[in-house]
Amino acid sequence: MNGLHSDMRQLRRQAAALGWTASRTNGGHLRWPHEMGGLVFRPSTPSDVRSIRNTRAQIKRETSKDEVK
Repeated sequence: MNGLHSDMRQLRRQAAALGWTASRTNGGHLRWPHEMGGLVFRPSTPSDVRSIRNTRAQIKRETSKDEVK
């Protein structure tokens, strides 16, 4: 799947601009904690082409919740 790594790098940059950081769990997934307390878990090597889009959408939803608090 071409472009997956570049898409993941782009996602990390976009998430960082919104206050999210990514770290790897012991199980190999990515933990995305937000500076205001939100938390998202996603696979680090997505096998589904929609995975990055779904991660981006979940981060946006969680960011909206954090801004309301």
